Amino acid sequence: MKTTLPGSRALTTRLISAAFVAFSAPQLAACAVESSDAADPTELPAPGAVDVVRPLTLSERARVPEKEPGFVAAVLEDHELVITHDGSMPPFAAGDVLGGTQGGGYLARVVSVRALDATRVALETTPAPLTEFITEGHFHVHYDAREYARAIDDHLARARELGAEDGEQIASAAEALKIASGASMKLLDLSSASLPASCGVTAHGTAALDVTAELSPALDLEVHIGPRGKLNPVPELKQLRLVASGQLDVSARLHGAGTVTGSCAVDLLELAGGALSVPLPTLTFWVGPVPVVVTTDVVPRAKADLGLSFTAAEVEAEAQATAEIEAGVDYRNGKWSTIWEPSGSASGSASIGAPGQITASGKVSAGAELRARLYGIVGPNVGLEAYARVTAETAPPYCSYGARIDGGVRAYAEAVAGVSVGPLDLTLARLDLVDLELLHFDGPHASGQLRDAPECDVEP
Repeated sequence: MKTTLPGSRALTTRLISAAFVAFSAPQLAACAVESSDAADPTELPAPGAVDVVRPLTLSERARVPEKEPGFVAAVLEDHELVITHDGSMPPFAAGDVLGGTQGGGYLARVVSVRALDATRVALETTPAPLTEFITEGHFHVHYDAREYARAIDDHLARARELGAEDGEQIASAAEALKIASGASMKLLDLSSASLPASCGVTAHGTAALDVTAELSPALDLEVHIGPRGKLNPVPELKQLRLVASGQLDVSARLHGAGTVTGSCAVDLLELAGGALSVPLPTLTFWVGPVPVVVTTDVVPRAKADLGLSFTAAEVEAEAQATAEIEAGVDYRNGKWSTIWEPSGSASGSASIGAPGQITASGKVSAGAELRARLYGIVGPNVGLEAYARVTAETAPPYCSYGARIDGGVRAYAEAVAGVSVGPLDLTLARLDLVDLELLHFDGPHASGQLRDAPECDVEP
């Protein structure tokens, strides 16, 4: 797959679609952006913000092609970067370390140089360690989908007040941008999905499930690079902190009728026809002459564990769980630690339409794995998951039923070997899957009358 960067103009707002947004940031506090344009009400706000704690310093061999005179375009392929120039660009050499915003950001060392013609050069590359590009600096990138959606609304309101031209076009682009920003990202929307025979459903019964799961994600990435010591100027990674947070809502409704007996585990994404990863907006900033690019894929996860047993009856049960989650990892001075601050609540109800020996239980778990990458290569994975569970049952003499609702939240962190390169790869490869502590929270209890008979008046 090829992507092309048409010169420095590609650093302004890029094409907006409802599925993906990628464009460079405007002027931000403590972040230098090379643009002389005045504020334009037609230019929508860019996602995220960067806080520069210490200015970034490039290494002697570091180069940013798109900032150099003579640069025209770049095409990024696997292990190759093709640069188009006007003939005045300084030549490249093996050992140069290149960084840029193309293709979600790249960080690569030149292995060999091959001239294609007078204005094009093909560079064979290999991934480069972060410390070969940046020798010193400390920055923090923040993105909050809900904050971004509010910023878009505020911008649109100001544009209307100013009577900006092409107002309808701006409003349409703003709405697409809000959808792509993931302010309330639909991870799953399953309506009246019939359960398979493996759940005990026969010709004499039916069972269906409604499930929705939404995530309002936020992301914080902090990177600190500095010399190893006062007498040792060799750069090293001092800190890499990634925190995924936000609100996760899971709702499930189970409806059964007739005769159903069985238990099963269901992949809800497969039942819904599959789900692909969803990209958050690419966060692109210029900190002085240094590009900082963070890409994040959100990969949904969803499953259900069900147990049903009833004959000639009708059962309906539903549960909702809302979780506020902050989870992540912090690499500091050669050691990993985990970050885990969850909270949540659960609600729900149940009803059974006929007396008899009946049990119905359903646990629906849904969430997402956030894969954040600095320059497309550096970064661990953080998974967030919440569950909602309801259990309804009867007991002899089957005069009434009772139901329990509860919920919970879990998270995990891992760093896949080979995701990053250089000295950092050796560190990340040692971070095996870490399951963060499960938080459980109780919801309400529910009950209802099934029949009225003398034996039902007897106290248990």
